[in-house]
Amino acid sequence: MNVQLVNSLVEVVLNLSPEEQKLFQEKLSNKNLTLLALASKPKTSSERLLLWQEWIDTAPKSYANLDDEALRRENIYDDEV
Repeated sequence: MNVQLVNSLVEVVLNLSPEEQKLFQEKLSNKNLTLLALASKPKTSSERLLLWQEWIDTAPKSYANLDDEALRRENIYDDEV
């Protein structure tokens, strides 16, 4: 076990801003859920649905920083031929 590495990681995480710590925790939770799902493959469709719903509950709500204007069709596609 690499205790020195773990201690260094803890120190780095503690030096993050509160927002960065929250993001780190969300990503770590999502990774743990993914690893757990891979370790025990669900057998039935209802088990898969339950895992999917758990992942949705823990997934970040949105990191999209685009405003409505950026999503307008004329701003996405170049209509020149």
